[in-house]
Amino acid sequence: MARRWHCYVCGAVLPKNATRRRLYCGPACRAQAYRDRQITERIGALGRLLLKAVATDNDRLLRRLLCPVCGRMTYAAGSRRRDAKYCSARCRDRAYRRRRRQYRHVEASEKRAVPTGTTR
Repeated sequence: MARRWHCYVCGAVLPKNATRRRLYCGPACRAQAYRDRQITERIGALGRLLLKAVATDNDRLLRRLLCPVCGRMTYAAGSRRRDAKYCSARCRDRAYRRRRRQYRHVEASEKRAVPTGTTR
């Protein structure tokens, strides 16, 4: 009985005439494997940057790599923007609500500071 080879990405059985060097069933799986490798490399690079920032006590780099809301590492990779500031939509929304609440608080205190009963 001949050994059956499987695609590394989806697990589909490769054709019988496939060589031993063939790893993927088609271009879609090859592209997915490439994207996965790119994400893994970026995450590894971010981890190395984080270790370097902690070792050298570089606060500026730490602020760039960590989410300002929860403190988790922001993985700017894959479908994420490279300049992602927050780790998730949840943290981004929390930061927006916090800024909005502070702005409303400042507006309310300014309204209270205006003396009442004065005429123009």
